[in-house]
Amino acid sequence: MKISLTVKLSVLLLSVVIVLSGLFAYASFRKAAKYSGIVNKYALQYGVDPLLVKAVIKAESNFNPSAKSKKGAIGLMQLMPSTGKEVAISYLGYKDFKEGVLYEPEVNIMLGTYYLKILSVMFKNNTNLVLASYNAGLGNVQQWHRKNPFIEYDSDEMPFTETKKYVLRINRIYKFLKFIENNKKYVFWL
Repeated sequence: MKISLTVKLSVLLLSVVIVLSGLFAYASFRKAAKYSGIVNKYALQYGVDPLLVKAVIKAESNFNPSAKSKKGAIGLMQLMPSTGKEVAISYLGYKDFKEGVLYEPEVNIMLGTYYLKILSVMFKNNTNLVLASYNAGLGNVQQWHRKNPFIEYDSDEMPFTETKKYVLRINRIYKFLKFIENNKKYVFWL
């Protein structure tokens, strides 16, 4: 059986794309390895998909523990101090909370992962609603959801364009991380 030149070129092109994607993944997510142990620890403890946590961290801070947004969100998972404090005191039983602890990777990931767990329970594991709440705030999404419980947050019906883009971006990162995770054995440098 003779293979045509078009098929050979297609296979070569696909191979190049796969290799370049792997190199991009390696370069883009190298920093993620530094926090994988912490992410896996709290994701397992709180029943949250570790790849989702990593996708949130990638989108929020690009794995920069010193990140601070214009709106005041802090650390790897870009937690607002008020959210961090509520999760720490009300849910995890911390007696004393100081905003500065949000710059500590372990504390930030622990609180952010637990917050994702809270949102997952509230929205019955609807990842789009969880991510929209993480970005736009729980109150906003609850209000949107009450008005129209059938809104899909990747649709044009979403009230905040920024949040719509955020949900789509994290879903893309998450799918990419899942692809890499499922194909690790074929990519020797990951």
